[in-house]
Amino acid sequence: MSSPITGNTRILALIADPIVKARTPGMANALLEQRQLLGKFVLLPMHVSAQGIIPVVDALRQIKNFSGAVVSMPHKSAIVELIDELTLEARLVGAVNVIRRNADGRLVGTILDGEGFVTGLLSAGHRVSAAGCLLAGAGGAASAIAFALAKHGCASLCITNRTHARAEALASRIQLAFPHISISTEPDPSQNFDIAINATPLGMQPNDELPFSSALIDRSTLLAECVIAPEMTPLLEFAASKGKLVHTGVPMLAGQMRLMLDFMGVE
Repeated sequence: MSSPITGNTRILALIADPIVKARTPGMANALLEQRQLLGKFVLLPMHVSAQGIIPVVDALRQIKNFSGAVVSMPHKSAIVELIDELTLEARLVGAVNVIRRNADGRLVGTILDGEGFVTGLLSAGHRVSAAGCLLAGAGGAASAIAFALAKHGCASLCITNRTHARAEALASRIQLAFPHISISTEPDPSQNFDIAINATPLGMQPNDELPFSSALIDRSTLLAECVIAPEMTPLLEFAASKGKLVHTGVPMLAGQMRLMLDFMGVE
């Protein structure tokens, strides 16, 4: 049974922009309730713009009953320079999606997007090991997913991005850490892909363009999303209409929620 919110309640947060359709507060508080910890902890949505992230992070250090926060778009990369300590994975990826406040006020960050995404794929019965993967995006979430795919043994990884230099920079970091994996930034016209993953914000708005061309969708077996709201993005709807397997972004969030709560000190 949940306990009431009191002066002893520890505050968790979701920091994002936009935030109105976010599923994290509902999922996190439901999990806290399952653990009979809702009231001892509560997770609140915090709508923070890119311009506001610096003063907000400074303020979090001063809130003594603040335990941690899930960090979502567009702050995953920017927050790296604002906190006090990064895990090895966060340093490799260059992004953070969850922070913890230590008792001394120091903020520690890690990245769980990649592990959450792969966990979601595996729980749905999909294979990552030896898979040929196509990834759209080179930001925080995309970087974490790229490292996780390589860590879990994908055979090849093609990274595309509007800013080609960012895709090349990410590909270089992956290649350095996993030299045995075939890495590219331009899809081979003759290559088929086992998994094509959208790790960009495209799909959050109904008029967004698709992150992949129709030809690339035709050459992909499974189309997977990181966008959570809407659950069925234009990419997934289009792919499903062509008879392709689709995988929504919701399992990615579910796959990492327990890991996030653990990192934020929920016991």
